[in-house]
Amino acid sequence: MFHTFLSSMLLLTAIIQGGDKIQFSAGPHYSYYLLYQDDKEAQGEWGIGGEISITNVIPNIGLKLRGARLRYEDAENSYVYEYTPLSLCTSFNILPFLKVEWLRLSVETGFGFYLWQGLHDDEVIELPTGEKMEEKDIGFVGGLTIQLRPIKLIVLEYSTRYNYIASADIYKYGFTDKDEKIWENGFGLKVIIPLVRR
Repeated sequence: MFHTFLSSMLLLTAIIQGGDKIQFSAGPHYSYYLLYQDDKEAQGEWGIGGEISITNVIPNIGLKLRGARLRYEDAENSYVYEYTPLSLCTSFNILPFLKVEWLRLSVETGFGFYLWQGLHDDEVIELPTGEKMEEKDIGFVGGLTIQLRPIKLIVLEYSTRYNYIASADIYKYGFTDKDEKIWENGFGLKVIIPLVRR
């Protein structure tokens, strides 16, 4: 246990020392996302999310730890699916030759831990077997982000991300159950709080 803790601290220290800047950002965003599950599609919605990013762990490559909440309403069946993706991504600056602070274009790829549940009348759905529709699954994410920074601590952001969630459980939900695939497109406003700057 002590060795694991020590290794984690050494890795975190190496990342911090190697990074150019560590910052926390949070703010509202509006997203339109498609849920590819049982041939259903979602709608747009306002939400809130946050991320911690470390830029230039090595030149033009950084890390992002992100959390948000997605809510999909299935009006046909009066169900609501809520997803809370927590993702760790590697971010690649694809405009390294532009030495400007106000524009950043990056592609991201990584993995996620997805908490999700099915709700009816704001209560977690109970299946005929007595089990609840409440899951914790792993998955993968990839996307593109464009950031405009009109002033130092404010960012306007557009992002598109594809989330693949390894969630199929035919023993619990039946043979028609599939892995969820969420394609998220949205824009938002972020307030940046620098944590460490070198």
